[in-house]
Amino acid sequence: MVGHYGSFFSASAGASAAILGLLVVAVSVVNADDANPATRELRTVLAGSAFVALVDIFIVSIVALTGGSNVFGLSSLAMATVGLLATIRLIPRAKRAGNFSRDSRTRTLNIAFAAISAGAYSAQLGLAVALLANTRSAALQRALVLVIVALYCSALGRAWVVTGISRRVPGGPANAEPDADGEPAAPVATPF
Repeated sequence: MVGHYGSFFSASAGASAAILGLLVVAVSVVNADDANPATRELRTVLAGSAFVALVDIFIVSIVALTGGSNVFGLSSLAMATVGLLATIRLIPRAKRAGNFSRDSRTRTLNIAFAAISAGAYSAQLGLAVALLANTRSAALQRALVLVIVALYCSALGRAWVVTGISRRVPGGPANAEPDADGEPAAPVATPF
C-alpha cells in the first residue's frame, strides 16, 4: 500500500527540502533587521521547531520511497522520537525566553504550538508502532501520511510567524507597530 503514496512522498521530500532552505534564509533576513536579542531568541526557538518538523517530513518521505510498510514505520518511529526529544529540549528554552509568561501577547498561540508539536510527534510514534505490528494496515499507513500533512501545516504556521510577514513594514524593522509612545513596539514571536 505504501507504493500508492509514492508520488506523495516524492513531492513531499522535494517540498520539505525547499521549505527548509527558505526557512534558513528567512530567519537570517528577519534577524538581520532586528537587534533585540530577546526577539531573536524567540524566533530561533520557533524556527528550530519548524526545522525539526520539516526534517521529520523530509527523512520519512525520502526513506519511505525506498521500501514498504516496515521502512515507513521504522522511519516514522525514528523521526517521531527525534521530534519528541527536540520538543522536550525546546520547551524549556521557550519558557526561559518568556513565550509562556502571562504578559506575553501570544501566550495562547505559544502554548498551542507546543501542544501541537507534542501531539503530532506522539501520534506519529503511536501510529508507527501500530504499523510495525500490522504492516498490512492501509488505515495506519494513511493515518501516518496524514500526520505528515499535519506536520506541514504546523511547520508552515511557525515559519509564517518567524518571518513576521503579517507584522512587517516595508523598509522598516520587523513588527514595527507603534506602541503608546509612538515608538516601534517590541517584536513578537512564538516558540513552536
